[in-house]
Amino acid sequence: MKRNRHLRLSLFTVPELSIGRAPLTPQNSQFDPRRLTYLEGMVDYLNGLLENLRKSHSQSEALFHLEKFLAQLPCSELVKIDTSGEPRVTEIPSARDRIVFTKDRLRINFLDGLHRRTESPGIPAGRYSPEVSHIISKLSQGVSEKALSRLLEQCDVDLSPVIEGLRNLELIEEIDPSAQIVCQSLLEGKKDRLTWLGHACILFQTSRSSVCVDPFLRPHIKWTERDLKSSFSDTFGDRFFFEPYGPQLTQLSPAQLPPLDAVFVTHQDIDHCNLGVLMMLPEHIPIVVPDCHPDHMWEVDLLAVIHNVLGRRRKVIRLKHGETITIGDIRATAFPFLAEMPSSLKTFWNCYLFETDDAAVACTADSAITDESVDLLTKRLRGKRKPLVLCARLVHSGKKSAGFRDETENLFNFTRLWAWYMPIWDLFQPVEESGISESRLRDLSQRTNLRFYLPYAMGTAPWFRIVDVGDPLHVPMANLSAHDLHALSETLKAIPRGPSLFPGKFGRPFPLTEA
Repeated sequence: MKRNRHLRLSLFTVPELSIGRAPLTPQNSQFDPRRLTYLEGMVDYLNGLLENLRKSHSQSEALFHLEKFLAQLPCSELVKIDTSGEPRVTEIPSARDRIVFTKDRLRINFLDGLHRRTESPGIPAGRYSPEVSHIISKLSQGVSEKALSRLLEQCDVDLSPVIEGLRNLELIEEIDPSAQIVCQSLLEGKKDRLTWLGHACILFQTSRSSVCVDPFLRPHIKWTERDLKSSFSDTFGDRFFFEPYGPQLTQLSPAQLPPLDAVFVTHQDIDHCNLGVLMMLPEHIPIVVPDCHPDHMWEVDLLAVIHNVLGRRRKVIRLKHGETITIGDIRATAFPFLAEMPSSLKTFWNCYLFETDDAAVACTADSAITDESVDLLTKRLRGKRKPLVLCARLVHSGKKSAGFRDETENLFNFTRLWAWYMPIWDLFQPVEESGISESRLRDLSQRTNLRFYLPYAMGTAPWFRIVDVGDPLHVPMANLSAHDLHALSETLKAIPRGPSLFPGKFGRPFPLTEA
């Protein structure tokens, strides 16, 4: 009798979403016909401009002036000039995929950290993406061949060849179902404890409950010689966050998370709301997301996109600013997320304060911590001696910058949604800097029992420093340096009753309460 083998998505594999060949980002997570109108109009305009230039210039001079003018246009990278064809200006093949959501073009790709392929294998899932996501979720947890066959029979599309193909590529592996892949330290413990899992991902656990925030876990990676030179150095801050530090360091797949009672998402960027990672999690886990209004086109409706891509089996909960949800013995309150957006485009994105009777953790991701943020935290925690951990970007002077910039040297970043909707007069309006000013940190330290400061949401893990832009595992992300970490430590030491640097290591729970 044929044995009933058990299968699991390889720990070296994590799914990633795309529209056609364009990665799924906030910019193409929704459909706005005005972006297509812009693209089509730009092509028509440039071809008309070329015709006018030809009347008074030679062919080569006309093309020179056209290329010079094109460089001034927003989203000019969406078109190309063909010096020999007609029409001379056309859309690049991926232009529409990069700026609008088209469900029929939806692909589920598979990052491969073991074989390091130059291109990720993928499934053109289209409208069947919820069914594919359902199968991937089951495979991520481990499933018997018999159970998998039953699941495949229930699908409206034949996915058997797809699963067979993934097995042939070693992206699905045979496993011993009795083998434990979750670290024992993440499964046990009676104290309130906090675990940093890279970038802005944290795990907050009590004896009864576990919640995860902004999971952006990468596949396990087999390091190359080039990686060893680019990803590991004593100049990087994460050498203090990993034990051991080096190519043998701990790696964590989404499948290795402990049982969760909820996942919280702060905002729409894919390093905070990553649908590939969410796809791997059990479908019964509630996903808490910010509120959304239809007139805020610069914000992605995360409930809608999760249901569109992962299916309506997923329980998605919108949490508005000031609202509290209770998960077991953890109370989670949403408060405003500011600064990663021009000042005229207000958002409903969330920071979160997690509280138990014994400890509190504030997760602010890329947000600025304003006077209002400090007042809210103080109001909730004043007079209570329970320790507070602040998870935030770096401490700064408090000086506002002249206009929001994703990149200092560029006015616009058209991989982000805000550039489509920002009025021109807001280009140089002053905005708050991400993180917290030293004066506000001193205030918060005086008014609460702020014990630890976790500098996060800045990459700060070796897998975010793969330098080959052609590698599907490459993530263009800044990392905290050892110098920045030392400067932060000195700042904290100078604050009376100030917090210490969070001493926890990657993947290791740190107790927040005394013995």
